[in-house]
Amino acid sequence: MEKVEWIKARINMNTVNWKGKPIHLIDVPALKNSKTGKIRVYPSDVAQAEFRMIAKKYDFESRDIALLSLLCAKPGPFKEGQVHFKYHLNKMLFYQWKRMEEAGLGETYPHDEFRPDSRGPVPNNLNDDLQRLKNMELITLERKQWGENERDASIKTDLTEKGQKLIEGIWKEIPDPFKEITLKVKANLFPLNPKTIRERVHRDYPEYKKSYTELDTD
Repeated sequence: MEKVEWIKARINMNTVNWKGKPIHLIDVPALKNSKTGKIRVYPSDVAQAEFRMIAKKYDFESRDIALLSLLCAKPGPFKEGQVHFKYHLNKMLFYQWKRMEEAGLGETYPHDEFRPDSRGPVPNNLNDDLQRLKNMELITLERKQWGENERDASIKTDLTEKGQKLIEGIWKEIPDPFKEITLKVKANLFPLNPKTIRERVHRDYPEYKKSYTELDTD
């Protein structure tokens, strides 16, 4: 009897987005049955391919949608389009991923990888991504000195008019659950100082207590 194998493949496919609108996705990871030729795809891979399609439309990296969405989101009564301190971005991106994961959606959108650090979970590529988005004139970066020591400073990140217009277009295309979680994460973390954020991470994710020892004041 011939042994059936599922072979890794990449396919183009027609499907619908979260609004039910027909879309065509390219280069979706799939498994192909060696005997019947039938194709199997995972919903998370289809969802990620949709994010890649949106990112390609606007000519940036697919994981940029997570960052730009956080900048665009209005955090309660505060002004949208900015994040005052980089430590907020570090932890907002982490919580965005964890909250999506807790909703069973953690692998449905492209996101950065996080490394353990004495300052808590930190996105691997955030510094490079911020500089790249600045070069694309989508954001501005301004170093703010808030203390006497050189370390007592952080980067204020703002969407430019071009960046705001771009993300407003993207905001209409991305799924509601992702937007809802992003809005809630930003509203919860935006007003917090480094000490309070560290305590929250320790409370929500006790596994970080031993490694997350320094305040993230970046």
